[in-house]
Amino acid sequence: MFNDGGFYVEVNGHKIYGYSRYIQFYGEIVAKSMDEDVFVEVGSFLGQSTSAMGKFIKDSKKCIEFNAVDIFDLSDFSDAPHYEVIEAHGGDFLEAFKSNLREAGVEDQVKIHKMTSIDAAEQFEDRSVSFVMIDASHAYQDVIDDIKAWYPKVKLGGIISGDDFDFDEVKQAVFDVCGEKINVYPNTTWWFRKQYETLDEQKNS
Repeated sequence: MFNDGGFYVEVNGHKIYGYSRYIQFYGEIVAKSMDEDVFVEVGSFLGQSTSAMGKFIKDSKKCIEFNAVDIFDLSDFSDAPHYEVIEAHGGDFLEAFKSNLREAGVEDQVKIHKMTSIDAAEQFEDRSVSFVMIDASHAYQDVIDDIKAWYPKVKLGGIISGDDFDFDEVKQAVFDVCGEKINVYPNTTWWFRKQYETLDEQKNS
């Protein structure tokens, strides 16, 4: 049903363009989750990983709140196929995202937040999130800012994760703000379980 590693992933018969390398990771997160958990995906792009997570949640029949955060606009990271997908939806990035969710049959599983990561974090109470995936900007300071913004929002025992650990700036940012006790799954997705109230405690543990 899902094909990691390519540019298209099929969800309920609908192929979605993207760069997700953590779909299997998402499946394991849902399998270990509980009712009333709150998930956040920061950087949802065109909805490839979002749709996969939505299907995992739907199939699990668990009551999980899943939030997708993105500015839903073209950026410096956009490539030619990316532009083509957006143009096919009248130039409306958000509509392309919503269309993919609808076609994948998971629109009812996702709460959409069209805003920056930092602004979105302010919408959540401290210790309210069970799982967060940070996959927005790959710039060093942006990654640090995202981790710092979301860390207080995650409950003790919750999971903080991100992708593109094979990007030098991402890896350095994660190490600098979280320390080097990071799990990597399988080799591009970093994650750790929140065990302390502050990042400094987490980093120095």
